[in-house]
Amino acid sequence: MMQAWEIGPKNGIGGLRLVERAALMPGPGEVLVDVVAAGLNYRDLMVLGGNYGNNVPETRVPTADGTGRIVALGEGVSGWATGQRVIAPHFVSWIDGPYGMAVFGRDLGVTLDGWLARQIVLPAAALVAVPDGLSDASAATLSVACSTVWHAMVEFGRAGPGSLVLAQGTGGMAVFALQLAKALGADLCITSSSEAKLARCRELGADFTVNYRERPDWAAALLEATGGRGADVVVDTLGFPALGETVAACAANARIGTLGALSGAPQAGIGVSQGLLIAKNIAIKGIASGSRAMLAQALEVFASEGNQMVIDQTFAFADALSAFEHLASGAHLGKVVITV
Repeated sequence: MMQAWEIGPKNGIGGLRLVERAALMPGPGEVLVDVVAAGLNYRDLMVLGGNYGNNVPETRVPTADGTGRIVALGEGVSGWATGQRVIAPHFVSWIDGPYGMAVFGRDLGVTLDGWLARQIVLPAAALVAVPDGLSDASAATLSVACSTVWHAMVEFGRAGPGSLVLAQGTGGMAVFALQLAKALGADLCITSSSEAKLARCRELGADFTVNYRERPDWAAALLEATGGRGADVVVDTLGFPALGETVAACAANARIGTLGALSGAPQAGIGVSQGLLIAKNIAIKGIASGSRAMLAQALEVFASEGNQMVIDQTFAFADALSAFEHLASGAHLGKVVITV
């Protein structure tokens, strides 16, 4: 037997329940992994509240992010060995190539059981080896951030030396965007309502910081801080309700990769004039995570610089509810981790 957390009746964090399940076995082309740690993302809260995914069963094991060690190989698996540390993209069927909506059919924590259990079974083709220098806590938080931010910043945004990247807020995606931008040789501006968090971001290498509580016109504040230079690439976690300010903060020919809606409902209206979008020649792309190939590329760049993900707080497996409550509070900087 093994322990696992289930999402329960999808009425929020309080619906989470700890259960005993039969131990898992890998099928052909699969590996069995003993989970070491799971990382939390905002979308996990949406799943718990019934706001992400269709007909997700109450028995679903949550969390899209995690890491562990291989303990058994299924029939036909080669190139992997027991004891290796691994991660995987949450869209486990998107190995490489262009995006297609079919990837949602095999989505960890939504249509497939996620990492918040003692064990997980994964397709061998989706695995990515964890570099030796990377901590377990860092590895457990990187799959979603690596693949999504790489897609937005590099595959679409083409960020590199000389680029100015804008990251919004100080959650896991934004802080990873900061670290990746610096690894790529780009400049970075980050926003927050907390001076303490902005100070920490400057320690991590942020070139420009803007307090949007002190300056609700944060786009103007960014332009003032940069001498009129707008962002070339935006890792947009605010979404359409804040798009007017986001566009105002952009340079001509900017590329906005939108991957969240933390400023309001995803279906909210777009608060920006069409004329300004055209005048600045701005490209906007919705970013639905990324492939295994994107994850592997991002992980290589991140780890080669000796980076570790910024971990705000770590919780024990039995304290999973407290971990989700901490994430929901918005008090964190970086990632929240549950050790297993």
